Amino acid sequence: MSLEIRLAKVFATMEEGTLLKWRIAAGDRVQSGDVLAEVAVDMDSIDIEAPADGQVMSLAVEEGETVAVGTLLAHMACSAESEGATDSAVQASPAARKLARDLVIDLQSVHGSGPGGRIVLADVERARPRKQEPVGEEVVGNGSQPEEKQDELFSADSGKSVKIRRLLARKMEESWKTIPHFYVTMTVDMTDVIRFRKDLNSTINDFILAATSHALQEQPWINSHWNGERGIEQEHVDLAMAVESERGLFYPVIRNCERLTLRQISQQAAAMADKAHQGTLSNEETEGGSFTITNMVMLGVESFGALITPPQAAVLAVGTVKGEIVVDDQGEPAVAPIMRLTLSADHRILDGADAAGFLGTVKSYLEAPIVLVAE
Repeated sequence: MSLEIRLAKVFATMEEGTLLKWRIAAGDRVQSGDVLAEVAVDMDSIDIEAPADGQVMSLAVEEGETVAVGTLLAHMACSAESEGATDSAVQASPAARKLARDLVIDLQSVHGSGPGGRIVLADVERARPRKQEPVGEEVVGNGSQPEEKQDELFSADSGKSVKIRRLLARKMEESWKTIPHFYVTMTVDMTDVIRFRKDLNSTINDFILAATSHALQEQPWINSHWNGERGIEQEHVDLAMAVESERGLFYPVIRNCERLTLRQISQQAAAMADKAHQGTLSNEETEGGSFTITNMVMLGVESFGALITPPQAAVLAVGTVKGEIVVDDQGEPAVAPIMRLTLSADHRILDGADAAGFLGTVKSYLEAPIVLVAE
């Protein structure tokens, strides 16, 4: 029986994936559950597994190619004894299948906590009979644990998640190779924001999020996504904000910011940051941002250029607030808290005037934040 292997919709918001690596070649024989390929989806990755025993007849997608959900990836010829079992195949990682075999655990009885109900190693561990002694785990090369187990651990040098670093590296590599970046920087006087934030018990980042939301509503072409041919304006302002945690860098999304007040944005930003630090963010909470803000206010970095997250049109990089000498309205020198904003923009969608106009709008809201506070 011939079987088509297609890219399945694993996450609710998933629309496409990038085939990172084939683990097999045409002509190889595989068993049910063997990993055929690894696919990157937003800030995560998934394994494409063989749903039955058989032979790989052909591969339809090349490594590095981005394809839509439902795209044909490969053809298989199923073994006769496996026919009829294909539709009932349980979605589980290879490490989970191996441990289940070792422990004689029926995967049909295990609840999967992975994407789309996929069974991962931790699910089988939880289903382990209490009195059964642990079996030896699969080791690779230098005696370390298998890759899926490693992904759940922290790197020895920094304590950050190996998996998160690996996925972020792939996403940023795609950004740098495929998006023609250009950068525009503008200074902002933060005197009034600093005064208001103390009264409202809000952060500088809250004001930046609110000001950005207003600016994107006034200039919606900045809130666009590249569809392969042109920029498409997004219906909602869904702000992804960078959060550095002990596990690594996360981008939780505050959705429908066009409907939120400064206080509501502040509450949601704090909740998302807490989840990032606790490691409890769901895939849905880190997917589908229309625009990204990355902030180094607390790290002493005066200005920097960030990489755009595909398919977004731009990313706003926020530097620290620093006292600088400026000329006041009377022409006298004075010291003011100055912050630098740098917009990284996709030159296929935006030009210099677009970027400068957007930053000017954000600047106007931050230098007169009474508009944000009065909502």
